[in-house]
Amino acid sequence: MRTQADVEDRIRFLLCEELTRRVREAETRLPHLCTHNHRQPLDTRKTVEDVPNDTYNRSTDRNGLPVLRTIGLCMLGAEDPESWPGNICEDPIDAQRCPYFKATATKDSILELFKAQIQDMGWVQSNMPEMHGLLWALEANPPNLPLWKRLWFRILRIHTAPVVHSDPALLLPPPPEG
Repeated sequence: MRTQADVEDRIRFLLCEELTRRVREAETRLPHLCTHNHRQPLDTRKTVEDVPNDTYNRSTDRNGLPVLRTIGLCMLGAEDPESWPGNICEDPIDAQRCPYFKATATKDSILELFKAQIQDMGWVQSNMPEMHGLLWALEANPPNLPLWKRLWFRILRIHTAPVVHSDPALLLPPPPEG
């Protein structure tokens, strides 16, 4: 049987692992993690004014239930609709090759969201069931991060993955002036 100190150590370990996972995710180049990416719902209407819709887009999940599909659009340069190229940014390689990728997550936003979510026991139960069970057994609330992890996070610099080499002229027009 584990002691209370062992269980508390495991809870702190799980907290540290979750924060590290979030930092790693923030450092990856994925379309949905870019400030320029917009998730646009696809057209799900079978008919438009009683005329069959040729652009109807609907898929189903394993249970046959409909799933609303979206597509990623790069909104860089969209301030002027006349000159906006309408680029699709859907696949990881699109973000990995983009020289204009700008991460949505900042160090402060990662820590703020992390602290808020671990205080919400419903979120903890859904997303970190092992930690929820341990907290339930101890009848405790989530503890603070260990001092060493807080110091690690304070000196941490989030570095987005480098651009995969390609010819940027083929990807996007230059960013708008101003």
